[in-house]
Amino acid sequence: MANAAFHSGERLWLVGREVTFLAYRRFEHARATAPRIGAAVVQGPGEEETREVPLWLLARDQAESVSRANAIPIQLKGWDID
Repeated sequence: MANAAFHSGERLWLVGREVTFLAYRRFEHARATAPRIGAAVVQGPGEEETREVPLWLLARDQAESVSRANAIPIQLKGWDID
């Protein structure tokens, strides 16, 4: 992705579905063995609730978002989320 900066209100793709980017957050598991991962607060069309998702899942086109959903960043390989 050439320009990784997202702006509040921007329409993006998350796992093949369109969402609106609202803000950046830091995502970290309590027993993290990998560095912090950037997270995004997003909201789907017609949804009242927001959710936090890892930044690397967001894309500016649908195909890339599906590709990213099937990839695992090198920092997370071997990371036990439980």
